[in-house]
Amino acid sequence: MAFLKIENVKISGIAACVPPKLVENRDSDLFDDPAELERYIKTIGVERRYVAEDGICSSDLCKAAAERLIEDMGIDKSEIGCLIMVTQTPDYIFPATACILQDRLGLPTDCMSFDITMSCPGWIYGLSVMGSLLSAGKIKKGLLLVGETSTKAKSPYDHVNLLAGDAGTATILEYNEGTKPLLFSIHTDGSNYRSLIIPDGGYRNQPTPQSFEYFECKDGALRNRMNANMEGDDILSFAMHAAPKCIKGLLEHFEIAKEDIDYFLIHQANQMINKLIQKRLKVDDDHCPYNIADFGNSSSTTIPLMIVNKLRNSFGGKKVVACGFGTGLAWGAICFEPEQDIVLSELVHYSR
Repeated sequence: MAFLKIENVKISGIAACVPPKLVENRDSDLFDDPAELERYIKTIGVERRYVAEDGICSSDLCKAAAERLIEDMGIDKSEIGCLIMVTQTPDYIFPATACILQDRLGLPTDCMSFDITMSCPGWIYGLSVMGSLLSAGKIKKGLLLVGETSTKAKSPYDHVNLLAGDAGTATILEYNEGTKPLLFSIHTDGSNYRSLIIPDGGYRNQPTPQSFEYFECKDGALRNRMNANMEGDDILSFAMHAAPKCIKGLLEHFEIAKEDIDYFLIHQANQMINKLIQKRLKVDDDHCPYNIADFGNSSSTTIPLMIVNKLRNSFGGKKVVACGFGTGLAWGAICFEPEQDIVLSELVHYSR
């Protein structure tokens, strides 16, 4: 297991942004029977979600979140020495979206900027990378942007579409001597990479006319090879075993009592998966908040989005464990204690 203890790095602010289009799942025409639609909504726990229309990218949502956070914190942009963009829905195959955002945000040219291709555990992976860079003390402030417009990767004929939402987030980390450490447990199992994949469109399988032809999958949904294809049973088994084990391993390794944790922030995969994980952890609802009903599964953004949306007035000074899991397959957890002065910006609704 990869356990990391990062000293002298403070998570000092978080912001989130959603696109303007709000979709009510009960208006969906993907089910012929309204009762079947209602049962599906009850199972996944998603009543509505924000969807990025054409022309709105992950970078746009992250930029809006970053501008709000920088303004709310009164940060001088020249002090930001590192920009990391975590996304699986970049603007282009290349260049890196982080490079584009460095210019769009007006950050200095000596700001190190790069992308990390990671989905649902992306915020945790990004914190570990950014924290490691800052812990040396040479870079004083870093901007971690985590955003997804994963609805663009879903088949319009796929009921899983009702699960997906879009969002962008921004997190400021600072070098701060003496702050309580960031504790991580990070894992990867690439042997199961096919369990959640867009088969065509990269350089392994470049797109052809056949890539856009729809076919019926094992679960009955129509998808093409440019859509996200998921082996639902594999992902369910992976999530319900990997996430609780990862969290328990983190607490045991760093000798932290479960009773001392104020919030367990679990990636908002779907309500059924999350409730199974919560049950295995033996954690009650007061210590395990949800916002999936109003935002859906927004991939790597679910945890910072939930912090801003659900915990804005009750987060500082708490002891928190967050866990993400998904494509790769990859998963990870972090334990940290945000200070009382952490800035949590009000949720931003993007406008062009």
